[in-house]
Amino acid sequence: MVHLLLARPERYALLRDEPARVPAAVEELLRYAQAAMGANLRVATEEVTLSGVTIGAGEAVVALMASANHDEDTFPCPDLLDLTREAPAHLSFGHGVHFCAGAQLARVQLQEALTGLIRHFPRLRAAGPADWKDERLSRAPRVLPVRW
Repeated sequence: MVHLLLARPERYALLRDEPARVPAAVEELLRYAQAAMGANLRVATEEVTLSGVTIGAGEAVVALMASANHDEDTFPCPDLLDLTREAPAHLSFGHGVHFCAGAQLARVQLQEALTGLIRHFPRLRAAGPADWKDERLSRAPRVLPVRW
């Protein structure tokens, strides 16, 4: 999340200048940059067509969890990170019986971390390119050089 804020300094400045936007910004960051690259294997119970592809009854489908948060029918311009977005609920913490029990704690921790960051390091900026992890199950910078 910090990488996304520092990659476009106006994003960080928006939160620094308007800290009341942090809770909504956390939700948009969670929607946009879901770090877990999990997927669910499902079997179609009847024939269905998705995006022009017909899936027969009994055929398996792998659904990437992060793709739901980039559904253009739910989120206008889903590939745009908009920290002012008033969007419907995202699925970064799952849904239904699979909803993350720690979601509220994670939200509070992220809000407090960003609020503390912008308060204590108002001039924080990237000091070079991020060194990215090369794992398949998550995506995040391994190292993010910064200056303050």
